[in-house]
Amino acid sequence: MNIFKHKQKLLHILKRKDEHSIHSPYMFDLYNKQIKKNRKKPNKLIASLENEFGNENIIKIPSSYIEFQNIQTKITEKTILCIENPYQNKDTYMEFYKISNDPRTLVSVDLFFLGLTSQNKDLSRQHYIF
Repeated sequence: MNIFKHKQKLLHILKRKDEHSIHSPYMFDLYNKQIKKNRKKPNKLIASLENEFGNENIIKIPSSYIEFQNIQTKITEKTILCIENPYQNKDTYMEFYKISNDPRTLVSVDLFFLGLTSQNKDLSRQHYIF
């Protein structure tokens, strides 16, 4: 692991929350059913999300804002984007930051090894760190 990744991992540990900090019923349910038991196993979490929401509603992309913009025509309100390796280096982190702060992204979840975003208009704008 490089110095950037070590530093970000430490900061992530200090900032992360648990289910007691979640106010959204949708996110509370998602956290307890999917994220809590698989947050350190990105591939298992993605497979679990695909089982729950359907393969067509889970899209994996690299941590790239350009890729995020390119797939906007495929995204529905049910889509969950899985951003792979957002803390690989400073550049991928900045790309993940742009995706998380894009006006179209309403909910973002930072799991360190994986980022999740949703553009579901029924949800309030929120950023979670687990």
